[in-house]
Amino acid sequence: MVRPALAATRAIDILNFFAAHPGDAFTLSELSASTGINLASALSVLQALEDAGYLVRHPRRKTYELGPALIALGDAALRSNRMVDLARGEMRALAEEFSTEAILSAPVGDDLVILAIEGRPQLASADVRVGQRVPLVPPVGQAFFAWSPPAQIEAWLTRLDRRMQATASVHLPLSLAVVRERGYSITVESPTRTEIGATLERLADRPREAPRLRDRIAELTAALGEEDYELLEVDPEATYDITTIVAPVFDALGTVALGMTLNGLSQVTGRQVLAYGDRLAATTRLVTKMTGGRAPDLSEA
Repeated sequence: MVRPALAATRAIDILNFFAAHPGDAFTLSELSASTGINLASALSVLQALEDAGYLVRHPRRKTYELGPALIALGDAALRSNRMVDLARGEMRALAEEFSTEAILSAPVGDDLVILAIEGRPQLASADVRVGQRVPLVPPVGQAFFAWSPPAQIEAWLTRLDRRMQATASVHLPLSLAVVRERGYSITVESPTRTEIGATLERLADRPREAPRLRDRIAELTAALGEEDYELLEVDPEATYDITTIVAPVFDALGTVALGMTLNGLSQVTGRQVLAYGDRLAATTRLVTKMTGGRAPDLSEA
């Protein structure tokens, strides 16, 4: 495996930091301290990004912020990913309709990357930022793997340690079957999930601590597998704090390309949860159809 160039990795770290802090500006010292890149190396990378127009430097305050060249890059990316552009319009309507936060995310390698956000969550602990990455460690990501072939699900399970794999292999098949049948995932709030949210916040603000914090997120995520994370049976009369309702958007190959999420619902009845989920799934089916995607046959899962 070819190792990435160190300068390229540092540039990515800096751009990811800015992506998690939209509208903010930072000095060289602040960026060096936040990313853990030494001053000389950080200055070299910042100068290259400034020369390319990806960052701009304020002449008096000496702070850096995102530059105009990224607007063109982002526009080109959206044109190449029509599915994302269409989904953003739909999620905006959902956030307004249900008075909560709507999120668009995509699997990238072993992570789930937050692409877009509309609205605000009713549960403050569920808040996320654009650009954040969440490890796709079971049971997180069930809406992305419920329609996957067995080999992909098995590979997903291997991201856990052996003890956790044994536990997950017992509970996940039923959980994934429920997600497939109803068309969306429902997860409930818990102390572990609250700690994940707080750790994600620290990760966005302290990327120099990324290895330790990402390891902690992976540990917490795996621990969710030992809790009643996925709500398998919904009591219409009960009241729930819901962390996420997630429905898939499929591409032309029948692969889950995006997840659309209603995030952080406080004190909602089971009847409301099912109504919200059905509405969300109808929206993702529409986006799938509009972009030429297709849902795979359930027998393929």
